[in-house]
Amino acid sequence: MSGSKRSADANPRLHRSRGGPTTKFAARVADRMVDEIVSLGWPEGEVLGSEGELIERYGVSRAVFREAVRLVEHAGVARARRGPGGGLVITTPSVSSVIGAVMVYFTFAQVRLDELFEARLAVEEAIVQLAPGRLTEQGIARLRELVDAEASGQSVDRRQLHLELAALTGNPALELFVDILTRVSNTYLGELPQVSHATAANSSHAHARIVEAVIAGNEGLARRRMRRHLHAEADWLRRRRTARQRIDADLVHIGPSQPKRAEQISQEIFREIARSGWPVGELLGSEADLMARYDVSRAVLRESVRLLEHHQIAKMRRGPGGGLFVTEPGVGAITDSVALYLERRGIEAVQLAEMRRGIELACVELATNRMDDDAIMSITAALAAERTAADHEFSPTAHDLHVVIGNLTQNRVLALMVQVLARLSMLHQRGPADVGPAPPVMREVVATHEKIVEAIVSGDAELARFRMRRHLDAMLPWLR
Repeated sequence: MSGSKRSADANPRLHRSRGGPTTKFAARVADRMVDEIVSLGWPEGEVLGSEGELIERYGVSRAVFREAVRLVEHAGVARARRGPGGGLVITTPSVSSVIGAVMVYFTFAQVRLDELFEARLAVEEAIVQLAPGRLTEQGIARLRELVDAEASGQSVDRRQLHLELAALTGNPALELFVDILTRVSNTYLGELPQVSHATAANSSHAHARIVEAVIAGNEGLARRRMRRHLHAEADWLRRRRTARQRIDADLVHIGPSQPKRAEQISQEIFREIARSGWPVGELLGSEADLMARYDVSRAVLRESVRLLEHHQIAKMRRGPGGGLFVTEPGVGAITDSVALYLERRGIEAVQLAEMRRGIELACVELATNRMDDDAIMSITAALAAERTAADHEFSPTAHDLHVVIGNLTQNRVLALMVQVLARLSMLHQRGPADVGPAPPVMREVVATHEKIVEAIVSGDAELARFRMRRHLDAMLPWLR
């Protein structure tokens, strides 16, 4: 919660890396850093400690410490400041850095436009179901003002109404995901197309009908109208000659809109990597080679490399045989970045439960409809791991089943959202994250998950949704 203290037993489990022992140890140290920052009330701008002090405090080597710092820097929680008075400075994740990280991952994973709209559908249906119950007279006036501006041609920003509806829910997760998904939509279009009068009129009419249903308090009608509107928008995008099924890296900005020289170089290197198919592990050149190629000083190049490393696009290795190597943006690090941004925004347990209900019910339905033999093996293996998990590993293992269901949707956007929500749930669970719930509770969770998996595997999407909804509702008392 923004500005408030939370017990240090809340463990966000930063980026569970699949790397070697040093990297895994660094991830645990990063967890401890975040725990300490959260327990202090997230005092932005304060120095957590100098490098020497923190190495001694955490009892680690300099190499492990610096890898941990890289993880917390990527999540936007802190940054290393060199020189006198330097150390690890506490920072706040910004929405622009979060969106930049997501865009880099979507580019690397070649996320399709269809996946984006499937995710938008899940998020925006959840929004119009919540918005009617949270309307105020001021909110009604604002919605009508936007509808009138669109109808008269004074407003051409079709995102604005979607953002306003999200804001009405008061849920920071819904607001963030709508902002991300509507911004990302434009990167699939190339140059922004001219919208015909008829298309603009159709969009304006659809928005007016959605607002009408929201103000009337008719959640079901608002949901149906939003679904129809988003399907029409997706069909319109697919028909555009400039539209792409995958993101064009030339339209992705990983730094500020008015970049300095170092940021321009990192942008150029990012686009070269994306155009070449993202060859993970490939050497781009030594520091001297890159300084000559881009005609920059060592200081400028190192600043550029810092941004590339922040986004996990490339990493500089020192010493013989070293240089700048292409890396793989880890979904775990992106998850941490988004989850910790929402934690800093002060997301509450009820809001987290609302978001999980909207996203995970959509995931259950999609996963059920996309089941095959491999998917059945994957979900049953996750269930088996949960049955045999040690007490101290039960909570993360139980959340892993939800993540597997998200992956089985075959939609990378929804899968990312589920991972964010699972990570936030770990942050908000009552009691220490590394201590499992009481045995009766563990048995109940396993039995419930078995019933959900049974319905999914049998192809009964309605029953699977019903069981997942009841399960998510039952989880709320266990969140704080």
